[in-house]
Amino acid sequence: MKVLKVLILAMAVQFAQAQVNCVTTGDQLGPYFKWGAPYISNDTLAPGVLDTTRSLELTFYVSYNCDTVNLDTLPSTYTLQLWHANDSGAYSNVDGNPNNYHYRGELELTGYSTTLHTTLPGIYPNRPSHIHIKSYLTDAHFTDTLITQLYFEGDSLILFDGAINMPERWIRLDTIKDRGFKGEFAFGLSYIVGVEEAAGPVERLYPNPSNGSLHVEMRTAGVITVANLTGQIVHQESLEQGENRLELRHLPKGVYLLRSEGLAKRFILR
Repeated sequence: MKVLKVLILAMAVQFAQAQVNCVTTGDQLGPYFKWGAPYISNDTLAPGVLDTTRSLELTFYVSYNCDTVNLDTLPSTYTLQLWHANDSGAYSNVDGNPNNYHYRGELELTGYSTTLHTTLPGIYPNRPSHIHIKSYLTDAHFTDTLITQLYFEGDSLILFDGAINMPERWIRLDTIKDRGFKGEFAFGLSYIVGVEEAAGPVERLYPNPSNGSLHVEMRTAGVITVANLTGQIVHQESLEQGENRLELRHLPKGVYLLRSEGLAKRFILR
C-alpha cells in the first residue's frame, strides 16, 4: 500500500522549478485546522521523515506582482501555518487520533526562500495528496491572510478532484535518489499593503487597539469590509468621505482587517 501511494506521483518525476505564481488562489480552511501548532525551529515538521522513500523537501518563496520578494527588504517576515495527513492519510488531533501535533507547525520564511522538510502527505479518503496552508506576513498590517491547499503535479487523483481546475497550486516534484521528492513553490500575493496604502480610500483608523468604537477617516466615500484572520467577513458598511465611526463592540476580541478597494489595514479589538 505504501508503495502504491508513492506511485501515484510517478508522473511528476521531472526537474522541479520554482512556480512564480502571480496570484495563489484561496481555499477553505477545512475542518482539521487546530490552534497551537508548534513553531518549527529546524525547518522540519515533527515527527520528521519516518520513511525515506516518502521524504519531501519543499522550498518556499513569496511573490508579489509576479516577481519573487526578498522578505528581508520588507518590514515583516512571512509566516506559514502548515498541516497535512501522515503516511496513512490521518490527521493528528482529530477523530480520536493522538494530540501530538504531528505534521502541524508554524514556519517563518525569511530572505528569498526557506526550505521545509516533511513527509509526502498520505491520501485522505478520495482526495489527492495535499498540504493545508494558512499564511500571512508576520505583521498582519502589511498583508491579507491566504488560506489555501497545495497539491502535487502528476497526482492521478487530481483528475477526480476540484484541484483539477487549480494548476497554480500544483507543486512540481523532482525525485531525489533514495531520498524521496523535492519541489519549490511561490506564494503569489494579490497585494501587499503598507507603503502603497496612501493611494487607498482609507486615510487612517484609530484608536488601535480599540475597545470596539473605531474612528475611520476616508479620503473618498466607499464601502468597507471587516474580516477576521480566517478571511470571514464579519462586517460591511458604506462610509462617507471624512470622519466616520464604526461600532464593532459586537465582535469578539482579536485581530481584524479593514478593507476598501483591495487595500487593508489591521486593527485590534480588545
